[in-house]
Amino acid sequence: MRRPGRPVPLAREALARVRDLIAEDPAVRHSLAEFEAVSGLDRWTIARQFRTAFGTSPTRFRTMRQLDRARRLLRDGVPPSETAQLAGFADQAHLTRMFKRTYGLTPARWAAALA
Repeated sequence: MRRPGRPVPLAREALARVRDLIAEDPAVRHSLAEFEAVSGLDRWTIARQFRTAFGTSPTRFRTMRQLDRARRLLRDGVPPSETAQLAGFADQAHLTRMFKRTYGLTPARWAAALA
């Protein structure tokens, strides 16, 4: 039984498997059941410990990997509508909202600033 106030050790290897699953293809939306299967942890432990280990939630980690992919695609000249699809966003408006929220610029402005 866990004693109150005593920290629970992080399951670093299990959390790394969850992180790697997300990073492998951020366009894929994995279920909590998949995270539980790959890590052997319950969803609540994954949520708490992932944030502690990596400084963000699994959902936000996925979004940031999607935005990394989007920036690479935009830098390579892929149009924003196609970029949104390839990076796993619902549509171009979703990409634009997430991009602007994170970087303060729309994808088109960011791409124009690179040119």
